[in-house]
Amino acid sequence: MVSAPAPARVGLIPAAVKASPLALSADLSSEAAFVAIVAACLRHAEANEPAVLSDQVEGIHQMRVAFRRLRSALKLFRTLVPRAASATLVEEIRWLNSHLGPARDWDVFAEEGLTPLLAHFPRKRGLLLFRQRVAAIRAAHHRALREALAEPRYALLRQSGADWLARQPWREGLRESWQRRLAAPLPAFATPLLERQYRRVVKQGEHFAQLSAERRHRLRIRVKELRYALDFLAGLYPAAEVRDCLGALSRLQDDLGVMNDIAVTRRLLDEAGLRTVTAARQVIEGWYGCRLDVHERGFVASWLAFMDCKRPWKD
Repeated sequence: MVSAPAPARVGLIPAAVKASPLALSADLSSEAAFVAIVAACLRHAEANEPAVLSDQVEGIHQMRVAFRRLRSALKLFRTLVPRAASATLVEEIRWLNSHLGPARDWDVFAEEGLTPLLAHFPRKRGLLLFRQRVAAIRAAHHRALREALAEPRYALLRQSGADWLARQPWREGLRESWQRRLAAPLPAFATPLLERQYRRVVKQGEHFAQLSAERRHRLRIRVKELRYALDFLAGLYPAAEVRDCLGALSRLQDDLGVMNDIAVTRRLLDEAGLRTVTAARQVIEGWYGCRLDVHERGFVASWLAFMDCKRPWKD
């Protein structure tokens, strides 16, 4: 079992726990770094279980972030740890994310979308009625998530993650050349990895204005993967440069996230049965359309700031 830090508490209510910084050193092997990163993601997820069970919005967010970081880590290290070695673990994470995702999506819509909208239109009867429906759907997804955490399948997921790290099944049947890559010093893996991820972001982002909504979503995933990778490997590079680059990536991710909210919101409105002809839906989509316009313009400034940042992994 991967031990988790005790969750912070506010009064008697468990509070959400953010990911702890990793301090990976240059003398670690690439394999040892992989094990440390995966173990940290599992601890992050486990530390937020009390907050999720207490229906804390930020706890749900942080547990979802933990498993997203874990999936990104498995993907980033795929040249060292083959996909087949983690296939069962990924499938179980996908199952849990099928509960975490909807709960988080409805939290974001209710608190970051609908609440400020109602503050501007406090007397719109259609919006007030829809808020009640949103509250019911949101509560149902929270309940489904708590029930999932109570299932034996989740307990098995927690245990199997720790067992997987202890057994190191990715070593089974490896050729000698692959074993050498696992044993190589971390910078030999990390620096080329970050440069590849960076170039993928630049290749997609420089044509942002021509990108479809689907391709903007892919760019958002690329940005997120680069941010997670640099966050994992931050200890190898100058702290000030890492901080600047992570800040620029965070702003890009925020702008692209709001753009993605449009597509997510339409899906949620469909789930709630709010027809396109209703006044409430037209107001909501119009509101998000205005936010989209603002963040599309903001993306240009965020992109220029990102391109001006020094790459910490470059000499």
